[in-house]
Amino acid sequence: MAEARAVSSGGSGQGGDLVLLYHFEGFMDAGHAAEQVVDHVLSAKFQFEGAGEEGQPGNPVVARFDTDRLVDYRAQRPTMTFDTDHWSEYDAPTLDVRLARDAIGTPFLVMYGPEPDTEWERFSKAMIEMVGKLGVTLSVNFHGIPFAVPHTRPTTLIPHGNRQDLLAGYTAWFDRAQVPGSAMALTEFRLSEQGHAVLGLAAQIPHYISRSPYPAAAVRILEAVTSATGLVLPVQELHAEAQRVDAEIESQVAQGDDDLRSMIHGLEVQYDSVAGSDAQTNLLADQAARIPTAEELARQFEQFLAEQDRDTDH
Repeated sequence: MAEARAVSSGGSGQGGDLVLLYHFEGFMDAGHAAEQVVDHVLSAKFQFEGAGEEGQPGNPVVARFDTDRLVDYRAQRPTMTFDTDHWSEYDAPTLDVRLARDAIGTPFLVMYGPEPDTEWERFSKAMIEMVGKLGVTLSVNFHGIPFAVPHTRPTTLIPHGNRQDLLAGYTAWFDRAQVPGSAMALTEFRLSEQGHAVLGLAAQIPHYISRSPYPAAAVRILEAVTSATGLVLPVQELHAEAQRVDAEIESQVAQGDDDLRSMIHGLEVQYDSVAGSDAQTNLLADQAARIPTAEELARQFEQFLAEQDRDTDH
């Protein structure tokens, strides 16, 4: 059964009123947005100075899922190291919930690992049980999606969930779309059915750079998490990296052909004509034909996933 096993962790922060941040790798993360968010909040430089005061340095594991039941090893082959005449290392997949602390010491939980290949319903049930036992008051998932937007404009988020107060103020890009399902989405759906507060954040990544790290999206996600939860999550280092990447993209565009520059200019015109100089509550109000339809969005998702599968096969 896909169940979470509690792990003894001393000062784990298990006492209720916790935020859970989670992402499952292997499905959809254009621009490596979620990967960068997780790396950032679990990095040694980010850690609150008093995180190890109770004998728990780093990010102790408070719950662990049985990946041997959840992962199809032939679909997501773990890495092994062959050293001269023997196997010396095995990089076993892990799906853990770890304790982290924000810049002022507030505890929160981070869950990251491979997307389950099997037993999605049992896994969702285990997630519901875990959220209840650990006293999670808000579960937040996040990832990047490829979208027809230019890198020269601010990163936009598509929020979803059952906390209407946290969804207010965001642009509504479309009303309805059918896209490939994921364990992350199903978990959000099942948690919401059981009355648990959930929030999802999908960062729109310029489709022409969606397979490269795009730190501006990670910055935008962390800013949204801070706004929604009150956690203090500094982004100075990521912001500096975003500026470096932006300069690199500009250099490549300048050296590129006219077709590339023309495409980006067209995306800028489209973005500006829809969004205008001031933020609107619904971009569909006057310019619905200018942005991707639900069917086009689904095709972009499927193309991105197919490209990831080809990379994995090679």
